[in-house]
Amino acid sequence: MRNFLRSLRNYHFIILAVVAVASGTVTYYRTAEAQGSCYAGTVLGRACFRGYFSNTQDNGGTNVLPEISGGLAIPTSVNTADELYNLLRAAYNSTSAQRKTGAAFIYNTMMGRNAPGVGRTVSNAQWLDLRDRLRGLDNAGKIRWSGNVASNINSYWQGTTDGFPNDGKTNDDAFYDNYKNETGILIRDYNNNVVYEILRRCANPIGNPRQIPQVQDYKLTPHVDTVTPQKVEVGGKVSVYTSVNNVGDVTSDTTQWEITQMTVAPGKLAPHENQAASASGTAPCEAGGGAAAGNYYQNADAICKNVAKGSGRFNLGSPSSNLKPSALNLNVDDLPAGTRLCFSLSVKPFSRIDTRWMHSQPICTIIGKKPKVQVWGGDLYVRGDVETGVSIKSSKNYGSWVEYGLLLSGVNDGMASGSALHNGGTASKPQQNRLTFANVDNTGADRYGYYTLPPAQSLASQFTDNTSAGAPNSNLGALASGTYKTTNFTINASDVGQAGGKGKSIVIIASGTVTINGNITYKGPGNGDTFNSLLEIPQVVIIANKINIRGGVQNIDAWLLTTGNGNFINTCSDVAVNAQLSTGICNNRLTVNGPVETSQLYLRRTAGSESGANSDAPAEVFNLRGDGLVWARAQASAAGKAQTVYTSELPPRF
Repeated sequence: MRNFLRSLRNYHFIILAVVAVASGTVTYYRTAEAQGSCYAGTVLGRACFRGYFSNTQDNGGTNVLPEISGGLAIPTSVNTADELYNLLRAAYNSTSAQRKTGAAFIYNTMMGRNAPGVGRTVSNAQWLDLRDRLRGLDNAGKIRWSGNVASNINSYWQGTTDGFPNDGKTNDDAFYDNYKNETGILIRDYNNNVVYEILRRCANPIGNPRQIPQVQDYKLTPHVDTVTPQKVEVGGKVSVYTSVNNVGDVTSDTTQWEITQMTVAPGKLAPHENQAASASGTAPCEAGGGAAAGNYYQNADAICKNVAKGSGRFNLGSPSSNLKPSALNLNVDDLPAGTRLCFSLSVKPFSRIDTRWMHSQPICTIIGKKPKVQVWGGDLYVRGDVETGVSIKSSKNYGSWVEYGLLLSGVNDGMASGSALHNGGTASKPQQNRLTFANVDNTGADRYGYYTLPPAQSLASQFTDNTSAGAPNSNLGALASGTYKTTNFTINASDVGQAGGKGKSIVIIASGTVTINGNITYKGPGNGDTFNSLLEIPQVVIIANKINIRGGVQNIDAWLLTTGNGNFINTCSDVAVNAQLSTGICNNRLTVNGPVETSQLYLRRTAGSESGANSDAPAEVFNLRGDGLVWARAQASAAGKAQTVYTSELPPRF
């Protein structure tokens, strides 16, 4: 609607109303009253009808900005700070004198500047400053985008030709006395004082504008502080603790937060893992009840899901002390060892002037495993404690076990007897310790271990042949039967069945260290050979102070016996005994087919204990095969006598 204003002479006040009965709308035209009707004083330093930029008096005019759609200069679709800012910038950058001047006029009046303000030329930095001020108020809920605004002071663009002085010559905007009560936008400061009102129909600022205040802003930076434990096994639980830094002027507005879990393929990085906290318009993750759209934390190597979310206000502080989001006791799925679980915290909006997400740098834990050992065909006899890991998956327990009896002088923690954990067992301690000596105390209560063992007897001492068959060959298959004495010795891959392997009995006695560098094998029944007597069974006995087994070795058909001070057997000598292991080190399963006796047994293999069907797969198997026992009996019989050294309970087969 165009406003027709007369010059300040003593005319009567006139209202012309045109009523459109069919549509039910009323349009008002108004002329100026007598000179006394002009508002008293000035608005932003200008008297009424005086151009804001030029101070030129021109009483005829029209809308500050022309209508865009629906009879409105500011359409109803404009209902955010950014949309209003974009409308003003588009007007300022146009070739229309009315629009360009009107936009500069609105900028200056929003900034509460006394005329002529910064003039018609507004810099990019000045526009951006206004945008941020509007954003801050909008995000704080201080801008009302609907409803009416009302004031006795209106404004207009002077550059029309309506028969008044200077009409058609003045490219400027001015205030005048004219009551309005219609749809508009109302802006308050942070103390809820009205500072600015503008009509949607014509983009006319009304009232006495005051400066839109600088942003009372905050800036939120999220962090993942701790993921515990740093290594977790399948079937375990992990907890995530986070915090948010609020650096700025005020407590944040109500802020949405989400904790995202990324399941990352072994050896790969999580999305943005090497990137500090950063802002993005993309939401963290859709899956698991996360944001409706956007997967900032997902790529070809990682799958994301939301594990916790909420909202709240973060007080000032680094970190903010009142709200620290967390995700506790998250279940770890049945995933391959080496898989990385990474977690991030995202917040939105992270400030009043930037409504995007702020995403933290991911922090990760790694899925490890507890390798297991299995003892087949015999008992486990320990002077001391036994402590092994147990994994719980799908309500089943997977752990180390011995097929028959477990005899120990200390306490048993985790090792099962009687094959109780074969293919996953019950969590019941009595069920896991049916053949543990002892499994009750003298009152009948459950007690696992502390069994009184007979005096120690060295199995190695039974091999008393003082003669030597000469220097041993690193390929045991090339040796004839006999006892070979040496100091330090390396055994390479050996097939004892070669060169007349039937009945071959090789005993290696080393005063130092024996290193097994390859598989030791021989053929037997069911494996391509047939024995016609006990004396045809081959056997290898290795006696040393220390026995080191290289990580590539997978099968040892031999007795492993150690003697002397500090004696031990190490199943993975590739790395130091106290070195950190990973799934890429010594990940071959080791099977030892024969009796084992040592003071210290370092079980260092990392094979098995994987996901799914491989949950029960062991890293080491010690198999007391029957051929070793029958061979020992045959050797004793050949010597002409059988001497009882000590007795012990044996499996039912005997």
